[in-house]
Amino acid sequence: MLIWAVVIRAIFVLGPDPALSDDIHRYVWEGRLVSLGLDPWDLAPDSPELAELAAGSPEWSSVNHPELPAIYPPGAQLFFGALVRLGIDSVRGVRAVLAVVDLALIAALLALLRRRRQPAGFAALYAWHPLAAVEVASSGHYEPLALLPLVVGLLLWERRSAQAFLFWGFALSTKIAGAAPAWFAARHLQRAGHPRSAALGLALVVFVGLLLAAPFAVDGTAPLGSLGTYARHWGHNASVHALLSPLLGYHPARWVVAALFLGWSAWLTWRGPEPLMAWLWLFAGLVVLSPVVHPWYGLWLLILLPVVRSPALFALTGLLPLAYLAWTVPSVGGPWEPPGWVPWLEYGLPALLALRAARA
Repeated sequence: MLIWAVVIRAIFVLGPDPALSDDIHRYVWEGRLVSLGLDPWDLAPDSPELAELAAGSPEWSSVNHPELPAIYPPGAQLFFGALVRLGIDSVRGVRAVLAVVDLALIAALLALLRRRRQPAGFAALYAWHPLAAVEVASSGHYEPLALLPLVVGLLLWERRSAQAFLFWGFALSTKIAGAAPAWFAARHLQRAGHPRSAALGLALVVFVGLLLAAPFAVDGTAPLGSLGTYARHWGHNASVHALLSPLLGYHPARWVVAALFLGWSAWLTWRGPEPLMAWLWLFAGLVVLSPVVHPWYGLWLLILLPVVRSPALFALTGLLPLAYLAWTVPSVGGPWEPPGWVPWLEYGLPALLALRAARA
């Protein structure tokens, strides 16, 4: 299984540059800024003061939304900067490193399965899944960089080790959602009569996040960049938000789905499932309610499906790539959106499978 996982990823790494996503060009560009001691949250790629650097950087012409500063969290930026300092400043080089991180993630998944006394072969649900291979080894999305500490944290939690919160802090610094298991673990400790341990665990997560953000905040500005623009305006391949928008308006619908997600989070907190299950269903709710759902978001569900085998969520991870049909619509004069039938199939079939499982 592991050998085939390596072969799959090697084929994509050695293949052509990404055709489905251009995010990796921004990774390399922002890593170049960080390696030079510049702040990518303060300087958008098309900033006049970066014109000379841009002229000598081959990836700059392919950076998406050059008018917007960085959106990726501090831990990710430090990783990008470290790669450039090591001389890994090409698209293929970064993809190769991320593919190695992805293989380390598979190893962590195997350890988690072993700890929970489940067959190791179920790891193939992630290791061989086309979504994982394409999104990381081909498109170069850095999701494994956040998923690795998330899964290691879950493994340490199984061993009742407080170091789990340390790793969730690293997950927070690379993708904010990666810290969510810490909240549910703290809730478990609080309900078990250990409120002090719960508070210390959450404090450790926040401390690690702030520590890694500190180098970018010395100028007095928070490393937020274009995060506000993303939260207020971006939309793509949504389900519930797309249904509500014609009725309520685009922005009011965003407030409604945000309220629904907060309600879903509160319900999960009240029910208090184990951190692994709570995380899985929390992110499933986020995918259903978010105004923006890119195919690589499915990796956050897929990584735990070898442990919690949900046909509905597995179907969703296989159907999310249909959103890439958005590339075909502009060619005939339409907007950059998938055909109208895509969301109905993407979300409709998993919903039917979930209803069938609930009735069973």
